[in-house]
Amino acid sequence: MTELSTGALVWAGFDGEQVPGPLLDAIRAGKIGGLLLFAFRGNIRSKDQVRAMLHEAQDAAARGGLPPVPIAVDQEGGSVVRVGYRAVFPSAMAIGATGDPRNAERAARAVAEGLLADGITVNHAPVCDVNVEPRNPVIGTRSFGDDAERVAQFAAAWVRGSEGAGVASTPKHFPGHGDTSLDSHFTRPDVTADRATLESRELLPFRSAFAAGATTVMSAHIRYTALDTEAPATISRPILTDLLRRELRFDGLSMTDSLDMSGIADISIEDVVVTGLEAGVDAMMVTSGIERQLAAAEWIADRVRPERTAEALRRAIWFRERFGRTAPDTDFDDEPRRQVAREIAEASITHVGPALPRIDGALRVLYFEPTQASPVEELSTPSSIFEAALRHHLGDRVTFSTNGRVPRGPGPLVVCSTNAWFQPEQAGRVKELLANAGVLCAVRSPYDAALVPNVPALLSYGDVPVSLEALAAVLAGKRQAEGRLPVQLP
Repeated sequence: MTELSTGALVWAGFDGEQVPGPLLDAIRAGKIGGLLLFAFRGNIRSKDQVRAMLHEAQDAAARGGLPPVPIAVDQEGGSVVRVGYRAVFPSAMAIGATGDPRNAERAARAVAEGLLADGITVNHAPVCDVNVEPRNPVIGTRSFGDDAERVAQFAAAWVRGSEGAGVASTPKHFPGHGDTSLDSHFTRPDVTADRATLESRELLPFRSAFAAGATTVMSAHIRYTALDTEAPATISRPILTDLLRRELRFDGLSMTDSLDMSGIADISIEDVVVTGLEAGVDAMMVTSGIERQLAAAEWIADRVRPERTAEALRRAIWFRERFGRTAPDTDFDDEPRRQVAREIAEASITHVGPALPRIDGALRVLYFEPTQASPVEELSTPSSIFEAALRHHLGDRVTFSTNGRVPRGPGPLVVCSTNAWFQPEQAGRVKELLANAGVLCAVRSPYDAALVPNVPALLSYGDVPVSLEALAAVLAGKRQAEGRLPVQLP
């Protein structure tokens, strides 16, 4: 059997519907330790395509006498969904709005079962970030809320559900991305909170997630001045060794966020790989570039202390033995999990502000189409799903528009905003349209409700189909809005 070398510490992404030949060769030779799948890179088209692609990758490992490689995706729910053909769940904030951590456990288990059916064994979730900054452009509804204790309860429940079903959970973005107004995909944010605040707020959900049995953790491309005045967490020994290993006593696999992100791109990738390993990282997410992916193992072998490499390899080998699997050949019924997603979505819709008007007759709906808030979002949902859901309940009494013009005809005006809080032009239009009366449906950021506090608002915390369908049912008077706001509105 081939010995696992420093390549076991390198995880790779790629473009297209098949694993490229050179990457298959690298898997067979033990030079790659895990695969990362993304929808925007064309990796995930259909169930049959994904299963065939991953079987080929695992065949390559077997030909090299190696155990299967772990396969990872970001399947958080809400705006961060990679596998769209399985049951798609509401966002973490929507789950938080149900008020019941058991829903996080149910969702995580259902998501994990769907991933395992296709041979995916690692989910980069839950988001443990406490979204205390309403202007945060990259976390927002990916967080369970802005209260650290509640986020900790929901994150721990997610870990139990995922790990209990056999999929590695990945609490992220350590030690916390909730207190930033910048997106680490574009730049490196600083978190300047003092150590006591970090302890009581940022670290609490991670402690709970680790106690619940999380097997991995993902670090953030963020500098925390109270912990390390120089280096971002990705390459910080005070954060990844002193804090994570010694204080928090986490002994699972520590991995970076994507090394393609601008939050770390000002440092050469060779220096990030070497410095990160020395700081305490076990798995380097070299998301693109086969040359860099193959070179990374050599950089580690040549420049990282042997004792640190041996420690990282111990964890990588343990992790691979536990989470390297080939997809079963059996068929899989998604319907029970889709039903769980529907139930959670229905429990999440939240009403804030004045009472909703009775909608007995006609209804006019103006829907602002989404624009991508962050590169982390891959699947956007068309407004046609919401329109179809409304017509299911109200028939031809609905006039629906997406072009910014107010639909003609009688009936209350419903304005559906998508992250207007971050888009001044849309925000101004929302305020103008709802100046006198109407209903706001904030289909992504709940903070949109703060734009028109005198108008009734319904919050869905995301626009995946089940959330839009649940929102339509409330708007049509078929269901009550039972959710509880998991953040404070500004």
